Amino acid sequence: MERKMFDTPVLPRLETILEEVASGDLVIPEFQRPFVWDDDRRLNLLDSIVKGMPIGSLLVWRTSLRELHTYKKVGGIHLPGIRKGSEKVNYLIDGHQRISTLFGALYTGPREQSNDDNDVRWPLYYELGANNRPAFRVPPRRREDVPDHWLRLDIILDGDKLFDFTQRLRSRGARDLAKEAERLANVFRDYIIPIIPLVTEEIDVVTDAFVRINSQGKGMTEAHMLRALTYLGEYDTNRAFEEVRARLEPLGWGDLDDQVLVNVLKAVLGLDVYASSVRGIRDHLQQSPEPLRYLGTFVEEAVEVLDKVGIAGPGSLPYAYQLVTLATLASLHTGKLCTPGFLAHLKDWFWRTTYTEYFSGSTGRRISEGIDQLDRELRGAPPLRTNAVPVKPLTEVRRGTVRSSAFLLFMAQLPENEAARRRRMEWLGTGGRGSVPSLLSIRSAGYPGNRVIADPSELRALRHAIHSGNIPPAMADEFAIPAEAIAALPNHDVFLMLRGKSLVFKEEAFIESLGLSLADNDA
Repeated sequence: MERKMFDTPVLPRLETILEEVASGDLVIPEFQRPFVWDDDRRLNLLDSIVKGMPIGSLLVWRTSLRELHTYKKVGGIHLPGIRKGSEKVNYLIDGHQRISTLFGALYTGPREQSNDDNDVRWPLYYELGANNRPAFRVPPRRREDVPDHWLRLDIILDGDKLFDFTQRLRSRGARDLAKEAERLANVFRDYIIPIIPLVTEEIDVVTDAFVRINSQGKGMTEAHMLRALTYLGEYDTNRAFEEVRARLEPLGWGDLDDQVLVNVLKAVLGLDVYASSVRGIRDHLQQSPEPLRYLGTFVEEAVEVLDKVGIAGPGSLPYAYQLVTLATLASLHTGKLCTPGFLAHLKDWFWRTTYTEYFSGSTGRRISEGIDQLDRELRGAPPLRTNAVPVKPLTEVRRGTVRSSAFLLFMAQLPENEAARRRRMEWLGTGGRGSVPSLLSIRSAGYPGNRVIADPSELRALRHAIHSGNIPPAMADEFAIPAEAIAALPNHDVFLMLRGKSLVFKEEAFIESLGLSLADNDA
């Protein structure tokens, strides 16, 4: 990037910058990540200004290019977009979170918030005369609970509204609070933020600058950076990711994380999923965008394999890299993964990598080597069988551990009735915190015999059947309740103990059928 691309920096007041945002003279391109700041960061930014601390400069791209999509809402307020005219457009390249916070807090025009802003509370306030600092406040849930001495920040740059507020304070004898409000308004009105212009017509230069600036910051994911680097053209990854998720939505995978798709792209392109940067993806896609065009096909085929294994949604997938591996194989064997020979091999691979916790702590190199080996096996090479890590014994079921995920996946496939099996798989695939509740409250929640894959209404029906001692055969089949446990009712302790023993015994037999061994309990 040549230095001549930069015009002389300017030092406008904050009030002027906000006016340019409102008029459409300063706009925010959509390749920036959405607004993500929480309340603490918003309030701390405002407090820094009051204390006279610098909050950093803004990088603005000046160009004639008008094709970029821009955010139509800044700080929860809808805006008209780029102002029409022949002058250059000013795109804010660095500073979206700060400007959105300041605009949302201080903008004096009409506020038109949409329903999706419920988690970001506006307007913000300043507690006049506060003993505790900083004195900035988020609004209470009910507007009628706003104290009279809280100054609403979106009036402090409006002379008439501020005058009316301070006059009300003076009429109540609160002259000190009125003066404090006027001093606060002057601080914000006179605060200066440096702006560094970047003048070029090359969007690649601009997006690369954006990624370099943000690559060291927290909260900037690889997906955000890739979105910036591939914002325009035939290899727009953001648009492609949205299309993939829309394609996966009917399959229950519509909320697949962006980072998983980034890693799929890396693996498909032969890049190290850990060590390579998103610029490597961009450079490959510039040579050929084909992998991005067929990304949905690769991931959908991987999801179909996982569905046949028993994974009905991201919530029950033990490792995201299992999906990455399968999608990469789909790029090499398109349309073949669900054929009988391939599918049997992939099912075995899935369960072995899950029970041996193969991907825990894996390096990018190990993941690549695993994909290459599995590819060779699908092409007819003999399986590479090393001494597998012994499977941990199951003593407690805790969501979030791979060992527990393996047990729950196994349990979801125990019903003999196909429709019942499908319901258990789908409910487990939601991944909700309540998807695997305790069956009864008399024994440790994590005890295997006391875990059940059931939604709240099913759980109520189950408990009623257990307490009545009348568990229908279909219910017993769907929720893995053996006959010997039913015979033990009404003794609930024995009931859970026998159910647990049955589940553990069946799972151990399944593990051994995979050619794996169980570690000793005290190993």
